Amino acid sequence: MSEPIAQPTSTRLIDDAPWERYRRPYVRDLAYALACPNVLTQWIDFAPHENTHAIAVHSAHFWQSQFKAYEQRLTELDTTNDYQALTRYLLKRPSPNRLGFHFEGLLSFWLEDGFARKLHPYETLANNVQLFNGKQTTGEIDLILYNHQDKLVEHWELAIKFFMGSAPFEPVNWVGINANDNLQRKMTHMQTKQFRAVWVETENHGQVKIDKRYGIIKGRFFLPIDTNNFSYPAWLAPSFPMHEWCDKNDIANLATIDTTQLRAAHYIEWFTKRSFYDAYQTQTVWSDNEPPATGLYFVGDRPIVIYPRQPNQMDEAS
Repeated sequence: MSEPIAQPTSTRLIDDAPWERYRRPYVRDLAYALACPNVLTQWIDFAPHENTHAIAVHSAHFWQSQFKAYEQRLTELDTTNDYQALTRYLLKRPSPNRLGFHFEGLLSFWLEDGFARKLHPYETLANNVQLFNGKQTTGEIDLILYNHQDKLVEHWELAIKFFMGSAPFEPVNWVGINANDNLQRKMTHMQTKQFRAVWVETENHGQVKIDKRYGIIKGRFFLPIDTNNFSYPAWLAPSFPMHEWCDKNDIANLATIDTTQLRAAHYIEWFTKRSFYDAYQTQTVWSDNEPPATGLYFVGDRPIVIYPRQPNQMDEAS
């Protein structure tokens, strides 16, 4: 791996969260889906001995530019009845309550709405395209786009991930609530499954040949609560949203959390916090004999994950 990029500890919590300025929850989520950078500064090839294609990633500057170009439209969605169009679009999609599908719906809305308003050059040719080996379904492609600026057919594969890290903070050490899910495994699956496709059959545009492939992985990462002087690996975007996690059996660090402000987050708040939940949920407390449940919590506006694994157990993830 490349040498890490040293960053001061204060960068662990993202300083610039422009999505927080919006009042309506789905608009905040949409702003977050755009303004959040890709976790990756570069694609890492975890399957060098397989016949796979080159994969690119969009820079943090790319996503910041897309957010800026769409900023006025976000304000319209936040302040007018146009919000109903966003709500209807998201809720009519399959499984809108699953975080991955919600993320895909947000970016799909931006792609279609933004292209119609000439705010970006990406025309959606197809989404959720089934892949087959004979009559057997082998996978699904998220987005096939035509980039009118570069004259290329692009395949965008999306992932929204909320991973807890442990030293030495390589991709395999960033693990989800499901311990079998980690960043290295997700990237390997994307590279060896979805990104193998070359020709894709679309409903409205016939068969198209993919010219370029982009892996888009966003979300939030959580560092151990007592981490000091964390250095960002070269592959990890320095502006990626970074927060904290704590082992549910770590009594010493749990004692540093102000339980008078603590509440469990609703599932959708892995994206952005819904302040209207604050007044209707009793405070979560625990005793030495009853550790907290696993999940995402808020201490005021500070997100923190409580998780039942010691860091050295996470190091063994593969």
